[in-house]
Amino acid sequence: MSTPRNLAASGIAAALLLAGSPLGAVRLDLDRAIATALAGNPALLAVEETRRQVEGGIREARADAFPQLALVTSWGRSKSPALLNSPDFDDFLDQLPAGFEPSEQELNRAVIEVTQPLWTFGKVGAAIDLAEIVAGAAEAQIATARLDTALEAAEAYYALLAAREGLTTVESEREFRRGDLARVEDLLEIGEATELERLRAISALAEVEPEVARRQGEVAVAETRLRRALALPPGEPLELEAVARELPESEAIERMVAAALARRPEITDLVLQADVYEKRKVITHAEGLPQIELTGSFGREVREVENFGDPLYEAWSLGVGLRWELFDGGRRRGQVAQFESQRQQLALALADLESRIRLEIDQAASELRTARARAGSAELAAAAAREAVRVARESYEQGVATQTDLLDAQSRAIAAQVLAVNAFYDTLIRSSRLARALGRQPNEAWDPVTENPKP
Repeated sequence: MSTPRNLAASGIAAALLLAGSPLGAVRLDLDRAIATALAGNPALLAVEETRRQVEGGIREARADAFPQLALVTSWGRSKSPALLNSPDFDDFLDQLPAGFEPSEQELNRAVIEVTQPLWTFGKVGAAIDLAEIVAGAAEAQIATARLDTALEAAEAYYALLAAREGLTTVESEREFRRGDLARVEDLLEIGEATELERLRAISALAEVEPEVARRQGEVAVAETRLRRALALPPGEPLELEAVARELPESEAIERMVAAALARRPEITDLVLQADVYEKRKVITHAEGLPQIELTGSFGREVREVENFGDPLYEAWSLGVGLRWELFDGGRRRGQVAQFESQRQQLALALADLESRIRLEIDQAASELRTARARAGSAELAAAAAREAVRVARESYEQGVATQTDLLDAQSRAIAAQVLAVNAFYDTLIRSSRLARALGRQPNEAWDPVTENPKP
């Protein structure tokens, strides 16, 4: 069943997708893709749903600080020989008629009972603080899930762009080879080409067909992956806007590490989880101290139901009780030891996480630099290969080069162009992963002046 929250998220996603979309196609740039994923990705929505859970926990914890009211009604029928068994009434019993015996009696009771904690040595306050800390930890986990969802959307977006450009490149080569075949056949008719050249042109065209089919399959898989990340229905048409052909830069490592340690929600999560165990220690310790509680009730107790309206049958009670567990066999001491161990484990996990973040950023930055260098070299190689095709075609038309030379140049050009496309989008993906390591979304810029990372 769709919840109002899910329906609202779906509405936001639909508005984002349909804006500017011709013929109902989903039109996306990177910002829209990430916004759509954050609005409708089911895995993310499941994590965000924990907000309601922890809000309920906070209300539950706060309820212990307020009076608890309960309506209690009862009906009973009893027969008791207590009077006959009392030694203080022996003389009185001798005066009773022979054969006397207690009779059965009914009692109807309806009262309002109230309980109110007066002093708990901080147990209730610590429980409320604990629930609020858990809420903070849940928010940190949600922030982590949002970063992961944004990265997944960005990677799927870039992967689809790369797959489509790769397919376009191969299809362009297929059209070139079809044109070459048509030209050779025309020349063959007028005696300026040989049958061998026609067969080579046919073979060259046939060789590219399996590559086209493979690229089409990659596009279909990439589209499915992006639809899944954005929670779009199967078969939804996708129109992607081209990205600027600029390679991303990376910041200085030390500044990036400082920013990441200040922003990564995983660190906040571990810190708050450690605070959870501190509060649980306080609660456990308070349970071993006196607990003072006010109790009371007010109502009517009658033998006959019709007497409920008579004030004469009013019944009330009021009291203050103290409960103090003096000895529990060491149970609380064992619990405190467990909490302290778990807190220490989290402290060690936090130190390990900070170390892993440094390594993660170092690796991501190194991979980005490598990808940038690879993309730059691949683009130069692709440009050179395109120029080689132009020269080979002119030489072939002038009779200086052979058809084999032209086909080889075309094959190298398509391979170089595909490599350049893949290298470019791989650089964008590496940049997105570096942003995730820094605790940012892929489309979120970092300004070292305004970021002001904590030491």
